Amino acid sequence: MESREAMLAHLKRNGPTTIKQLIDHLGLAETAVRHHLHLLERQGFVQQGGPVDSDGVGRPAKTYQLTDTAEGLFPKQYRQLLELVLTTANAHGELPALMTHLTEHLVHELTPKLHGLNGEDRLKAAVHHLDLSGPLVDLERTPGGWEVHAYNCPYLAVGRKFEAVCDLAPRVLTLATGLPAERPACQRDGERACRLTIGRSGG
Repeated sequence: MESREAMLAHLKRNGPTTIKQLIDHLGLAETAVRHHLHLLERQGFVQQGGPVDSDGVGRPAKTYQLTDTAEGLFPKQYRQLLELVLTTANAHGELPALMTHLTEHLVHELTPKLHGLNGEDRLKAAVHHLDLSGPLVDLERTPGGWEVHAYNCPYLAVGRKFEAVCDLAPRVLTLATGLPAERPACQRDGERACRLTIGRSGG
C-alpha cells in the first residue's frame, strides 16, 4: 500500500509519467510498478495519458496520470470553505437568498437530465444527481409514492449547523420532478437515516 501511495503522490506532483520514470523514482521492479498501475487503473484512479518520446530510441513511451476521481484521495478543505460561506451569508442575513439561488441552480442543472423519463426512473435520476444513491440508500415504493432512506448523508457536517442545507434536497426534488417531497426525518436530529417522502403527482 505504501508503494501505491508513493506512486499516487508522484503522479500528483509530476503529472503524466512513464513506467521508467516511476521505476527510477520508486526504486521498484518493473513488474511491481505495472502491478500497482494495473490495480490503480481498475480502481479508476489512474489512466493512460499521451505518449512521450523515448529519447529518440524505439517507440514513444506510454504515460500514466491521475483521473479526476483520484483527486478525492487527497486532503481537501471543501467542507470548511462551505461552512465559512454559509456562516458569512447567515451573519449578513443573506442565507435564505443564497439557498434560493442554489436551489434554482440545481433545478436548472437537473431538469434537462430528466427529459424523456417518467415515474420511478425520473425520481431515481433526480435522487442520483443529488448524491442520494448507492449502496447506503434505499428507494422504496409506498402507497402514497416513494420513500428515500439515506444512511450516508453527503451534507451531514454542514447540515448540523445549517438546517437550510437539509431542506435543499426535498426542495430541488419538488421543483425538478413536480412531485411533492418532504423531509420527515434527518440524521442531523440523531436519526439513523435521512428520510425523504415523495408523493405522486396530482395529475
